Amino acid sequence: MQQIWMFLATLSVLAFVSQTGTAQRYHRGPEDHHRSDPGRQNCYDPSDRNEIRLWEGPAPGAAGDDRCRDIPFLRVFSSTSGKGSAGPAILVIPGGGYDRLSDVKEQTPVAEYFSHHFNITTFVLYYRLVQPDGTYRYPVPMWDGQRGLKFIRYHAHDYGIDPNRIGVFGFSAGGHLASTLALHSASDFDLPVHDAVDAMNGRPNILALGYPVISMNPAQFAAPSSLAHLLHGYSGHALDYLENYLSGQENVTALTPPVFLFESMDDQRISPQNSVLFAQALHAADIPSEVHLFRHGIHGAGLATGIPDEQAWPELFYQWLVGQRFL
Repeated sequence: MQQIWMFLATLSVLAFVSQTGTAQRYHRGPEDHHRSDPGRQNCYDPSDRNEIRLWEGPAPGAAGDDRCRDIPFLRVFSSTSGKGSAGPAILVIPGGGYDRLSDVKEQTPVAEYFSHHFNITTFVLYYRLVQPDGTYRYPVPMWDGQRGLKFIRYHAHDYGIDPNRIGVFGFSAGGHLASTLALHSASDFDLPVHDAVDAMNGRPNILALGYPVISMNPAQFAAPSSLAHLLHGYSGHALDYLENYLSGQENVTALTPPVFLFESMDDQRISPQNSVLFAQALHAADIPSEVHLFRHGIHGAGLATGIPDEQAWPELFYQWLVGQRFL
């Protein structure tokens, strides 16, 4: 019944967009209009023991050692459950168009909510961002994201985590990164160096997405900023290949983990058709999924507190996690 409901919902959104022309009115600038100061907010602090470098030395492909640009890291938010049996973990990936990270609405508030209300050990990923000259373009964000997921699994015992209950939750462009990690978990994205962490299983046990970028195909609602930043400088056959390889709707397989997704039909930053295309692909592959397409919401809202319709997603997500036996 869940799959049937989801598919009918996606069809209704397709009809809504077709009738209103909404798909033609999306803002073509940066995907997230609520920004943090990229110079200060997302910098690695070696004195903060809640912040964890993903590599002990320079990260693969590092162009320097600037703690605000060149050092990918995790920030951990411990669960409130205390000691006892191993519990679940979630890796939160904020958005921002791949050239910056969106503001704290998708970082600390979400992580604190998951850790305090869901009793989930939560990690926020601070991945390297594409620079104006193309430094840290694809596949560098994928290296950082996959390393974060594998790092959590490798150190599961240290954090009281069940290695078989590790999820990833991505917002906007972070949703694209999260879905890419889930869909291509068997790949290492040509990572040039490996250690014991990299030998871990990179498949998340669940995938959750909020108003995500899914497509990298310009003919299928690709988000212009994310596409331009992530694939900066690629051209010809290489560009054609990556536009398909990095379009989530084209890469769902039987190994795709269960998915929770929410989106608003009036999203003015990212076409909700990204979510529609992904929902249809999940349905076609018979992947367990719960898709919520709200009539109203605001892109970049994080927990969406006080926003009619969209504010329902945290409780819906909690109930879904219970149903998946993740909690």
